[in-house]
Parts: sequence; C-alpha cells; structure tokens
Amino acid sequence: MALSNQMRHAGDQRVPNGTVEFIHARTQLWRREIVQARIRLADEGLTYNQRAELWRIVDYREWCLQMLVRDFPAELERIDREIERELRR
Repeated sequence: MALSNQMRHAGDQRVPNGTVEFIHARTQLWRREIVQARIRLADEGLTYNQRAELWRIVDYREWCLQMLVRDFPAELERIDREIERELRR
C-alpha cells in the first residue's frame, strides 16, 4: 500500500490532497519504469553501459519506492507480477 493511501486512511489532515495524489502518481510511474528496465535487461545484446544505466534506473526507482511505500516487499511482488503480465503479451 502506497504511503498516499496510508495517509488517507490515517486521516492525516496535514498532508494536502495534491501532495497525496502526486506521490501516488510517482509511485505508479516508478513502478512502470522498473518493469520496463528489468524487461530490457533480459536483452543479451545490451552493451555494458546500457546495462549499467538500466540497473541505475532500477536501483534508484526501487530506493524511491522504498521511501514512499509501507509494504516494500509487496510492492516488489507487484512489480514481478507486472513483468510477468508484460512478458505474456
């Protein structure tokens, strides 16, 4: 559950709705970027620099998510399911 949902359920009136929506949108964007980068990492034709850049994206986005979500392991599981769904297409 993203922190934005946690804040809503906790009734934290100090956090403006715009901020909550921004955080929610960011978590979705970061999750999508992780999925795309990890799928691209499966390409054996990538150069060392391309692979390093993709891993930087994954590492940075996961770090950001870890700071904003309550249940990080569940978020990683959601990312894995999204990757599986993309690969089945």
